Amino acid sequence: QACRSSTGVVEVLHPHFDGQEMSAAAAFFAVTTQRACHNAFIEWAKGDSARAEYTVSSVIFVAQLCCVFMGWFLAHQSGGQKDLKKCFDIPTLKKFSVIGFIYAMGDIFEMESVNYIDSSTYTVLSQSKLIVTALLMWGIDGTKQNLMQWFILFTTTAGMVEYVLVGKASSGGMTFSPFGVFLAITKVFISCFVAVLNQKALKTDKSPFPVQFSCLKVSWALASFGYMIVKDGIFGGGNLFGVWTWRTGVLVFFGFILKTFFNQYLLKVLDAIWKNISEAIGVLLVYFVKVALLGGTFIPAVFNAAIIVILACISYVLSKQAASAKKE
Repeated sequence: QACRSSTGVVEVLHPHFDGQEMSAAAAFFAVTTQRACHNAFIEWAKGDSARAEYTVSSVIFVAQLCCVFMGWFLAHQSGGQKDLKKCFDIPTLKKFSVIGFIYAMGDIFEMESVNYIDSSTYTVLSQSKLIVTALLMWGIDGTKQNLMQWFILFTTTAGMVEYVLVGKASSGGMTFSPFGVFLAITKVFISCFVAVLNQKALKTDKSPFPVQFSCLKVSWALASFGYMIVKDGIFGGGNLFGVWTWRTGVLVFFGFILKTFFNQYLLKVLDAIWKNISEAIGVLLVYFVKVALLGGTFIPAVFNAAIIVILACISYVLSKQAASAKKE
């Protein structure tokens, strides 16, 4: 862009990006990439086996236990011994106990679903959270969608159905089952519901964020541990951890611990609109990961369906942003 100064000299202005904008851009890229790879990590960690040899419960438990220590460390770093003691405050632990339990159930449904459907199918199905959220908002607080937004939601649904059906018919390295779809959709309902509960708890509780984070993760880890004892101990063969390999360790760190870190950082530097857009773009990225690294076959019809879902999701979140701007 060029402008003329008071002395008559034409100056060329170059766009300037401050540190906050660069940080936001980096966060958006990191979250989009990590979310695209998250379910691929779950599938990759199975190796050549049709089902995971490690126990689902042990992966979730170890990851959340590490997050508990991370929360304690952050609390101590930001508030010293005072904030660290708050992490063991009984009322705060009780407030986040139910939320952590529900989050743990969501993790369990997510991990179990990948044994029945592949990562790309799961990621596309997870985009149904837009429809679920719209219905929950309509039923709970009366928030309605306009006609254009409902058509966009229907387009998203049509794109997801096309993706699953075309992928199944083509057999291009995709894994599909009705039970797996049920698990994935249940995970979506859990995520939408617990997000409302978590938002309310975070706003009403006056503790510093690291304290809230650690209290949430304590109940999350305990719920995962209880599930591991019941499923793989009492009703299983008694092997609580199954067979862990180096791939399992990679899954725990890059698939769950970093997921938690990036999610919290995203909420700090970006808003919910861009969070939904990053998840939509992750649909296309996870498809490329499957084709490039996990033996999937590139099918133009499946790729086109993924594009439809991405464009529909972006259109929806931008329509919500435009509606909010008009109200202001």
